[in-house]
Amino acid sequence: MQPDFITERVMERLKALEIFKAVVEHGSFTKAADATNVRVPSVSRAVQDLETLLGVQLFNRTTRKVRLTSVGHTILEHVTGVLDSYESLAQVGADSLTLCGDLRIEVPALFGMAQLGPIVHGFMREHSKVRVDARLVDNGSELLGELADLAIIVGRQVPASRIARPLAPLSVGIYATPSYLAKSGVPTSPQDLPAERCMTALANDGPAGLPVSHRATGAQAALVARSPFRSNCPGALIAAVLESEGVAVLPDHIAHGPESRGELVRILNDWETEPLPAFLLYQARRNQPLRVRKFIEHILRSLGPHSDSVQTTSDLGHRAVSLAPLRAIPSDRRALHAA
Repeated sequence: MQPDFITERVMERLKALEIFKAVVEHGSFTKAADATNVRVPSVSRAVQDLETLLGVQLFNRTTRKVRLTSVGHTILEHVTGVLDSYESLAQVGADSLTLCGDLRIEVPALFGMAQLGPIVHGFMREHSKVRVDARLVDNGSELLGELADLAIIVGRQVPASRIARPLAPLSVGIYATPSYLAKSGVPTSPQDLPAERCMTALANDGPAGLPVSHRATGAQAALVARSPFRSNCPGALIAAVLESEGVAVLPDHIAHGPESRGELVRILNDWETEPLPAFLLYQARRNQPLRVRKFIEHILRSLGPHSDSVQTTSDLGHRAVSLAPLRAIPSDRRALHAA
């Protein structure tokens, strides 16, 4: 930490620059004193000290007027830049203590912006001076770059250098197009699904397939997805499965739109897959801006593992879900009701 006398000296010099600029703007030591809330002798002393420090004469003084010297004009340009920079710096400090300023959050496509959007807008309604920049990125090394305040990650691999707060895990379902079911029949076990017709956006299916278990008996099986098309973009995957009349393994909140429109049908409801862990990541900083701290609290209330917004039914049964946007997905993957 710098000694106090150094800090005081810097502030005195900034004040002297402010006084110098005020003299230029008002053309008078007396008016400059009024504008900067100091006495006239303080203005004279500040200008003299500045001239001594810089080794130049800043003003030509007469009994009636105060005019800048030629070198004074050059100094004024630099002084204006220094004072503007200081004002910007002071504003940054003020923004960190008040609920205003810019907040950037990075979200992987697998999580989906629709899952986050209403939460962001709810926060902005409460804090209208905060500007939020939400970006879709890959669920990997790009997350929480230098310019980002927060990031959401889906999966079990969490960077050790970041603080990770758990969110409600994302439930996963197996979906088919109505035309596929009309031609092939409704499957009763994962083995009924041809591997070459199955697509997945998940990274945990492995060579042996995606592990699934029977809800009632606990029997284990694997769903093998070997479609020629694979993507980590849920939108591209949904478009492909609709075009090919096939089967896809998708997070339930991603599939909700096509399912509600009758484009996809959730199948094998007696079988379940492991939910996808989700985490909120942020940097370990001592002086976290207030807007970031408050947004962390806000998103954990809305999407945390024990979020009050989550409501479940006692039985999954037939998939007839009314999933409101931004509802956290409970780990038991039962249906959600819109609040």
